[in-house]
Amino acid sequence: MLVDTILDAIGNTPTVKLHRLSADTGSSVYAKMESLNPGGSHKARIAYAMILDAQRKGILVRGSDQTILEPSGGNTGIGLAMAANLLGYKIVLVIPDNYSIEKQKLLRAFGAQIVLSDSRRGNNSHGEKAIELQFENPDFVMLNQQLNPANPEVHRLVTGPEIISAFGQTAVNYFVGGVGTGGHISGIGEALKAHWPALKIYGVEPAQCDLKNGYHAAHEIQGLSIGIIPRNMNFDILDGMIKVEKDECVSMLKKTMQTESISLGISSAANLVAVAKLAPHVSKGSVILTMVYDGVDSYLSYLD
Repeated sequence: MLVDTILDAIGNTPTVKLHRLSADTGSSVYAKMESLNPGGSHKARIAYAMILDAQRKGILVRGSDQTILEPSGGNTGIGLAMAANLLGYKIVLVIPDNYSIEKQKLLRAFGAQIVLSDSRRGNNSHGEKAIELQFENPDFVMLNQQLNPANPEVHRLVTGPEIISAFGQTAVNYFVGGVGTGGHISGIGEALKAHWPALKIYGVEPAQCDLKNGYHAAHEIQGLSIGIIPRNMNFDILDGMIKVEKDECVSMLKKTMQTESISLGISSAANLVAVAKLAPHVSKGSVILTMVYDGVDSYLSYLD
């Protein structure tokens, strides 16, 4: 495979059968390995897509040295920093001060300027801080993954069809995904339901939250329940929500690394906990699909 830049290697990630979890649940469980994208997560897709969309609209001009501003827990920021380096932009990222030191160092290594928000202000503290910076710097371009329609669109037009192509004549019965910005579960869910109308979709949220009813609470599962109901989230496609606890996710993370030899982060482990909770309520042999968003590297503090 020969590509021009690392951005051309985004996508076409493999979907892997999880044999141990399949045996434990009586279902055929698969995970799309988005951790194998450049930058190490599914967020590379939306980062590049949002920049390309802004360029098409004339908001960004390639090579202009404009500054992109984004509130990000890390993975979207990595994707934006990678794209900014190659397309001629500066990047300012706002992340909560309780996010991993490893991820902060990684973002800086990619050339991003990091601004920390006060996590005591809630799970959307970085979004609020980014808005403050936008007012102070009106020339900054905030792509805003929570509101940007290019977020779910790339999953609807690209990630979803990749899944459909991978499964061929085999129907997926259930899709399980976390609810963060709402982009991937909405975009992929819409594509899959259009192809497999009988498909059921379940969102994953921290046990403390009730996102469909607009209730957020402090939690420790990075990537889930970001403190607001994102405009990109299409709750109408969901058939239910599954709640997970942090300790369950940490246990599943360790188990999966040792039984499936897959490196995964805390929100990816949350998906697998949700699959295990869903499985007793579905027909034996059902095909359940979920996502591995990123690897364990930025979450080693959870394993202490």
